[in-house]
Amino acid sequence: MQARWIAFGLVVVVVLVLPACGGGGGNGVSSDAPAANQAPKPSIDTPAANALFSGGQTLTLSVSAIDAEDGALSPARLTWWAELHHDAHTHPFQPETTGASGSVTIPPRGETSDNIFYRLHLRATDSGGAVTTVTRDVLPRKARITLASQPAGLKLTLDGQPVAAPNAFTGVVGMERDIGAADQDSNGRRYRFNRWSDGGAATHVLITPAADTTLTATFDDIAPVVNQAPSVSLTAPATANTGVAVALSASATDSDGRVLRVEFFDGATSIGQATTAPYTLNWTPATAGARSLTARATDDTGASTTSAAVAVAVTTPTADAQPPTVALSAPANFAAGLTGTLAVNASASDNVGVAQVEFQIDGVAIGAADTTAPFGVTLDTTAHASGQHVLRARARDAAGNVSAWATATVQLGGARTQPAGITRTESGGLNSATAIAQAPDGRLFVTEQGGTLRVIKNGLAPLVTPFVTLAVDPQGERGLLGVALDPGFASNGYVYVYHTTTDNGTHNRISRFTASAANGDVAQAGSEVKLVDLPALSAATNHNGGALHFGVDGKLYVGVGENANTALAQNPNSPFGKMLRFNADGTIPSDNPFLARSGLARAIWASGLRNPFTFAVQPGTGRIHINDVGQGTWEEVNLGAPGANYGWPDSEGPTNNSGETAPLFAYKHSSALPPGSGPGGFFTGFAIAGGTFYSSNGALPAPWRGNYFFADYVSKFIGVIDLANGNAAYAFGSVTGSPVDLLAAADGSLLVLTRSGIVRFSAP
Repeated sequence: MQARWIAFGLVVVVVLVLPACGGGGGNGVSSDAPAANQAPKPSIDTPAANALFSGGQTLTLSVSAIDAEDGALSPARLTWWAELHHDAHTHPFQPETTGASGSVTIPPRGETSDNIFYRLHLRATDSGGAVTTVTRDVLPRKARITLASQPAGLKLTLDGQPVAAPNAFTGVVGMERDIGAADQDSNGRRYRFNRWSDGGAATHVLITPAADTTLTATFDDIAPVVNQAPSVSLTAPATANTGVAVALSASATDSDGRVLRVEFFDGATSIGQATTAPYTLNWTPATAGARSLTARATDDTGASTTSAAVAVAVTTPTADAQPPTVALSAPANFAAGLTGTLAVNASASDNVGVAQVEFQIDGVAIGAADTTAPFGVTLDTTAHASGQHVLRARARDAAGNVSAWATATVQLGGARTQPAGITRTESGGLNSATAIAQAPDGRLFVTEQGGTLRVIKNGLAPLVTPFVTLAVDPQGERGLLGVALDPGFASNGYVYVYHTTTDNGTHNRISRFTASAANGDVAQAGSEVKLVDLPALSAATNHNGGALHFGVDGKLYVGVGENANTALAQNPNSPFGKMLRFNADGTIPSDNPFLARSGLARAIWASGLRNPFTFAVQPGTGRIHINDVGQGTWEEVNLGAPGANYGWPDSEGPTNNSGETAPLFAYKHSSALPPGSGPGGFFTGFAIAGGTFYSSNGALPAPWRGNYFFADYVSKFIGVIDLANGNAAYAFGSVTGSPVDLLAAADGSLLVLTRSGIVRFSAP
């Protein structure tokens, strides 16, 4: 994920651990009691304090420890490891390693931020069991890079994302960045790329230099731009009633600019306009008769196009067909930090009279409907998890007409980690867990990044003997990353894993193992079948993806990251940055959307993904939600579809780009202004990780039934997307560990897999 998992850089801190001081008894009388065992004193000898790193550099580590009782500790009593730190969170880099020396190579590709450092850890254990741990941080060398254009102000790309020149950024020396300059139109002129000042091609790799540098892309002015008018189409109902609002919508695009506004007309009379997509308008006809409605789109140069006319027959209803209106008056939309007993109030009106107003939180009724104005109910906020919730109110009149729901997105304060009535239990015993699956008999299969696949049964403690242990490259976000059980597991015992192997070069592989007939908790010796070998990985250790699940069609779906090379996500011939689809034996299904391609490109099911570390398949329907870890701004939940392009790196988060599928739901890395007002509402995080569909008849009560759970690795929240209510998102709870996967278990509980254990949420 950039963990998403996410990758970062190095700082050096030395921690001195002093032994406890001894002393004699009072009045100078010494004690004959044996001296307490003193803790060892470990030392990170190299790299030196205040060491710096560059991308591609190999850091050589040497460590030692002295103990008062044991003397110099042997290498077997020394354990070291490394983490990548980015901003306020961490990502795995080098797993725990025993010995007094070693080395780590800083990937030249991967994390592009400059606020990174690597932290080296050393743990020394003496013969008496006393333990001391020290750390050292290695900081990045940095340089300031400015991307300029001639003429000034043209658009360039940095790591696949558009930037306006001049654009200055601070980078880590030695890190590889992708810069680009494409032909473009600007201020009525057409410009053709000529050269970069470093002599590179229009799009090329920049190795961040050791000194501040300006790179200039020069363009030739070749001609004036001939503007193309926008296109527009109108959608409207064929019939309408006087006095009743109807929804009008228009689709408008501009091939060489942007749409400024869409104006709606009833004949020659303007009835309103919209300035942002989706372009919609509520129109209430006042008189009966035949109407001819049109929409006119205007682009940023003033060119306009009028849609084809849509005929609407407006009639006067003979009975009361006019619904009431309702508005939530308290709490205010985007109110935050709400606690205690909350008054939820609404105002409502109707042409005849309001019969009642009903209230909801997260799609669940708050008490009985109120039949008397002023309309309101009270809400006990302590019954709900801290975080985002959606309040709704709907009015009904005596004729049975109902209003649309009025909504308010609010944030409940406090520190409640789950809803009232939901119990929570936690267990540990896992080491750098990455994925979870459940067998029909209830056993859990959990992958650990270091290469161990563990079985958990009869509770939440992993069995001592692993199902299988694989030799993997566990650096960064590599390792044993995904597990899936065959739909026929009960009879064939097939277990599928996604892992990073160094066999014939470092790459990710999908293998199948068979459970032993004598002991189904371990794999049959020699049963590995190597189904799919993905292409060789670059020096970047992040963005591997790794999730794999069977669809209801019996096909094996696999999420693959772009290996920190953004261009691969849109490369039709590369499996990186894609969702892949295979038969259970690793062959390519005959109904895949891109069979005309060659090699593994024929396995591509969807593209334009950055790091789909987790995804989920809804039992019964086969609906797929793909969680794509974002870069600098957005985390995405995408609705899976064959042939879909989710936009990376051309877009991240909500998009109207032609040919791209926008996310079903997205949340940002920082709060909108005001908080709660943007897409994703009050949800903010840095790495979406974990997703599962909960059964519509599960043990957890509404609103959790039939909906989609997701989690964030860094912010550690658990959220729910309400599929029946406009994909609204609600807070379900939070965990203390870093969540990496979710599972709707067969017993009706929700399991949250963290790096070190499992958190179980269940109904009594």
